[in-house]
Amino acid sequence: MMRNPGWAAAALVATALAVTACGASPGSSGAGSAYGAPTGSSTTPGAAAAQTAPLKVARTSAGTVLASSRGLTLYYYTEDKPGNGKSVCTGSCASAWPPLAAPVRAPAGVRLPGPLGMIIRPGGGAQVTINGYPVYTYAGDKALGQAAGNGIGGVWHIIKIGSGAAASQAAALKVARTGARTVLASSRGLTLYYYTEDQPGSGKSVCTGSCASAWPPLAAPVRAPAGVRLPGPLGMIIRPGGLRQVTINGYPIYTYAGDKAPGQASGNGIGGAWHVIKIA
Repeated sequence: MMRNPGWAAAALVATALAVTACGASPGSSGAGSAYGAPTGSSTTPGAAAAQTAPLKVARTSAGTVLASSRGLTLYYYTEDKPGNGKSVCTGSCASAWPPLAAPVRAPAGVRLPGPLGMIIRPGGGAQVTINGYPVYTYAGDKALGQAAGNGIGGVWHIIKIGSGAAASQAAALKVARTGARTVLASSRGLTLYYYTEDQPGSGKSVCTGSCASAWPPLAAPVRAPAGVRLPGPLGMIIRPGGLRQVTINGYPIYTYAGDKAPGQASGNGIGGAWHVIKIA
């Protein structure tokens, strides 16, 4: 069971599953908890979203940029590997470039350069990612509109707002009715699933090979259905073959080869490890 979605507990610009291999069989049954609503947890998707800090847009000498909820300019670091679930900026580096703590949400009406996500840092803190890149502030910026860190070492860069090229190509997810459940579905209407054997925020999927044939990874980028509050932020990971896979709350997201049409959810509960993503 997914005991903790990970995001509510803590919440780039480069662009961005045979079932026995997953320890299950299509004939298995058992209803597991839905994504974002684990048994034994009082956390609800709405509660998680309510705690997120809204990012801001700021005007700087370098252009219109993304800023933290406090108005400080945000940066990405080209030495980080997008989608690998890690930051190489630790120790004294992290003192100079403080990681932006999750959860956050996009500014109202603003199209980000890629999906929001998160990674878990070595000390357990959750750090925001955009298009798989960890996001930081800079200790040298003291006020709104400053961008003193831009271009330092040729590896630290602001997050410009305005191009929207990647986001404009993102497929819109859908909401589908499956029996008594309302669930999240792909742009084609196929029910989406998460896998409890995956570790949220690790930047990896353990469903590979024949597992990935039975449970195809959902390709990024995507965007949330209009007016729908997801159980956690959208993000992405990079799979071994280079495919960008969508994540929600740090969990990689999949469809199921056994579902042939919208409204089907035949993968739900398989092996006690595969679950639909319920929408409240």
